[in-house]
Amino acid sequence: SSVLFENSPAMATENYESARSQTLCICSGYKASRGLRLKEVSDEILKEAKAAVAACSEGILTDDRFVLLKRSVSCDVGAFTLDSIKGLPAPREVFEVPLTVEIMIHGESDEFFVRSFTNLNKVDGVRALHTQMSTVEFLEVHFENRKDTSLSPFPFSAANVSGYGERNVANRDRFLGAMGAIEVPSPDPSSKRVFYRFNKIPSGVAYREVEAMAEKLKQDLGLHYFASTVNFQKEGLAQVGLAVSETLEELHSAEGRSACLTMPPGAPPPIDAPPHIASMFDSVFYNNYGRHNPRISSAVTDFCWDWTGCDARFSPICVACSIQGKLFFQVSAAAPAWDRVGHHFSGLGDPVEGSIRDFLTEEEVKA
Repeated sequence: SSVLFENSPAMATENYESARSQTLCICSGYKASRGLRLKEVSDEILKEAKAAVAACSEGILTDDRFVLLKRSVSCDVGAFTLDSIKGLPAPREVFEVPLTVEIMIHGESDEFFVRSFTNLNKVDGVRALHTQMSTVEFLEVHFENRKDTSLSPFPFSAANVSGYGERNVANRDRFLGAMGAIEVPSPDPSSKRVFYRFNKIPSGVAYREVEAMAEKLKQDLGLHYFASTVNFQKEGLAQVGLAVSETLEELHSAEGRSACLTMPPGAPPPIDAPPHIASMFDSVFYNNYGRHNPRISSAVTDFCWDWTGCDARFSPICVACSIQGKLFFQVSAAAPAWDRVGHHFSGLGDPVEGSIRDFLTEEEVKA
């Protein structure tokens, strides 16, 4: 069970529509710094935090685009984990604003979690994660009375490729042409998709090493491409384009990302849409969330990326993210595919088997 304490209601626009199958659930966990007194976080403090985070967001976050909440969870302290809080009912605000950020605390634990639901039509996952970390930054500044009250700037406040030109249009046309020849099988009720997170990766494992593991996954499954997100900011919207490449190394430079850019920046199709599933038929969907070094004293303990309601027929998904120098990696794939490739990730430590977050429903929120 849980009790929800929230700041003043978000100023939702009358025509806002939630995106049932275009929603990410992003979670991160931290061991609280000594000075961070989360039990004392009030509505007024959350209101100040929201204003400060919005001010450094380069216009991405406005008052009607996100809300900060605090949630006190009542359970056995041993059951207070990232996976347990990820599965809690969503707040009603998911139907009012594109981005919700909840600080999840437990009265007997020095660990806390931050959970977000983000509508990909408005705010992408990297910015949602950064909003979480900016909120923690503000709270530490507030309670520790720091002299430097500035927050870390938002990433990718400008496009990190030169633009979308003729070669990218040609990439798109080839991509869509191939997609049109694919027939998506009907959903199989007995099919299962598995989700493994590696949150205790040995410190000596480098980013490029997990990329090499993803390359082996692609090869063993007989797939030919990586489909990778490329961050953009466009007219105040935080969105992504899609780059299609044969290797991940091609995406290490801005020129490489520009050459491989295939789909222009915008909102992705619904995760369960047959054309979306078809478009990824020959690819590993690889999300590189990059390296994040927020100015916080609380120590990161966990991280999770989850596209709500991911279909068992969707292509394998890999997500890599580094926070405070700690590397996190996860794989989501159809169960038979994982059985064939799981051994490639043995060097990352024991995985946590998670569950895929269900679609957001009004019935869940009411519960």
